Amino acid sequence: MNTANQPHDNYDAFLSRLDAATTSLSTRAASLDKAQEAVSLLLEPYESAVRKWERRRHYVSHQLAAHSGSPQSYTALCELHVVAGKMESMLRGRVERVTEKLAIIQGRREAIDKALLELELSRIKLTSSRMLSQDRQELSSIFSELAGSPVATGAIPDMGLLSDLKEARQAIVLAEALIEVKGY
Repeated sequence: MNTANQPHDNYDAFLSRLDAATTSLSTRAASLDKAQEAVSLLLEPYESAVRKWERRRHYVSHQLAAHSGSPQSYTALCELHVVAGKMESMLRGRVERVTEKLAIIQGRREAIDKALLELELSRIKLTSSRMLSQDRQELSSIFSELAGSPVATGAIPDMGLLSDLKEARQAIVLAEALIEVKGY
């Protein structure tokens, strides 16, 4: 086969770029998974602490409402109520920040998953395109061999066969081009 007339096969370069991108994104995905796991570990203790301080605040609030003791004990209960409210508020803020971090991590992970899927689809399409190109070259070679070379054999070529093979080759090329354009 004459390689001078064949188009340069640069599929390997594109496939290696797809592989590099897939490797890079997979590494990032693994890092995000670890980060998500670590941040998730923070959420439950903070939520638990919020519930405990909320219960304390409600308990102290009921004690204040039913208080009949000295002014010092009332002042102490008021201070405990304020502290419980501040601790509950502070911990709710931490829960909110941790939840926001988790949402950011999950959003990034979803973006990576989408990109990895697109990379895999591109790999499949590129591999299919490569196979179509190779099949086209092989068919062209087979058609050329079937038609024969009038110079080499010295026989009179079958012009009808040459014409039919040429039309078949054009139909195949057009069908493959349509398939590639349509994305099948």
